[in-house]
Order: sequence, then C-alpha cells, then structure tokens
Amino acid sequence: MSRKQPKLVLREACIADVTSGWPTGRFFEAGAGTGHMASLFLDRGFTGVAHDLGASSRDLIRARFKGDEQRMAVVDDVDELSDASFDYLFAFEVLEHIEDDVAVLSRWASKLRPGGRLLVSVPAHQRKFGASDAMVGHVRRYERRQLCDVFERAGFRDIGMVNYGWPITELTRTVSNRLIGSPQQGFDGLSAEERSIRSAQAKPPVITRLLKVAGGNMFVPFTWIQRAFYRTDLGDGLVAWATRR
Repeated sequence: MSRKQPKLVLREACIADVTSGWPTGRFFEAGAGTGHMASLFLDRGFTGVAHDLGASSRDLIRARFKGDEQRMAVVDDVDELSDASFDYLFAFEVLEHIEDDVAVLSRWASKLRPGGRLLVSVPAHQRKFGASDAMVGHVRRYERRQLCDVFERAGFRDIGMVNYGWPITELTRTVSNRLIGSPQQGFDGLSAEERSIRSAQAKPPVITRLLKVAGGNMFVPFTWIQRAFYRTDLGDGLVAWATRR
C-alpha cells in the first residue's frame, strides 16, 4: 500500500476536527475519486451516494464498496438523485477543477435539503499556483473571500472556514513544484478534464518515488501543530462548510 501524501494526512485531520460534532446522516459526495473520503464517513456511521465525472473512477468506487451498496451507492449521473434528499453535500478537492464553479455547485446543492450542510476542501491562495496544480488540472486556487462568494451565489449561508496545512505543506508544495518540471508519465498529453480524473486515481511517478522516502504517519505530529494556525491564512488549503438556505 502506498503512503498517503502529507497534504492528505493533514486534510483528513482537519476535516475530522471540523466535523467531530456533526450527527450522522445521508451524504452526497461529488467528485468522489476512488471513494477514500466516503469510506472515512461510512466508518463513522454515515451513509451516502457518490458520483464522479470519470467512468473509471465510478467503477473503482463500486468495486471498493461491493457488497455494501445499502450504505454506499454510486450513480452515473447527478440527475438520477432526487432533489432535497440529502443531509450533507461533500466535495473534496473538486471545485478548483471546474471553470463555472457556481453553476456546478448550485446543481449539486439542489440535492441537499434546506438546512443541510455543505463541506468542501480546496487548495488555497492563487499566488501559490504552480506546476503541480497545472499537472492535475486545477484552474484556480481559492482565497477565503472568493470561496465565500461562490457559496453565497450557490445558495448557502452560515459559512465557516479554516486554513490547514501550515507549516509542512509549504515545504511539500515547493518540493512538488520543483520536481514536476517535465511531463509526467500518465499525465502528459491529457486534457484538463482527463488530468482531473487521473489525479484522483494515481500519483505522478515522481511523487510516488518521493513517498517511498517520506509520507504517511511521519506527518501525523503536524496534524496537531496545524490547529494553532487554522484561523490564519498561512496554510496551503481551505476546509469550508455552510448551510443551504
């Protein structure tokens, strides 16, 4: 089993902090990738439905939860879902891949009951946009006010947000951008949409090699350190939540 990237370790910990008091319920996860984040919520007693733009990703999620379809289903089209039928809407590392983020978030939000909660994560600060962003199909990184505006225009209120990752993701992002200086096998020649789908399924070879040296549990101490900086703008990512009007 490959090691987790440092940013994923810190993001998971931040999401766990933010949602620690949330009651269990039914979620819809958009852009679910391989189903990794969904599995964390299932372990806590939630149930859900997942969708991903890539057919290959949907196949991976179905295989992951085979035999557990009562708790975790997969749909091929968001329009298969009934409106106002979910307690939670999740989208982790998804909005930054979408040109018209307001329109797409509004479409997803229609599946959330009034008063239901939205939870997203996105990369932070456009000034940090680099080679690693372009490689995986990002079209932007977000500032706090920018993300608040997207939420408000999509019909959400009571917005909360924390900035996670400081200080370790500053180092890992810089290293990644320097290492990704040439086309990467499995990513070169792909469209932005294809890069987005591919990034959820596999890491670039150079990152995979790096994780053999450093990754996973060795970064757990930073999950505690980052808590002191949640209210700053120093970290590399944002975790944000809101309520549907």
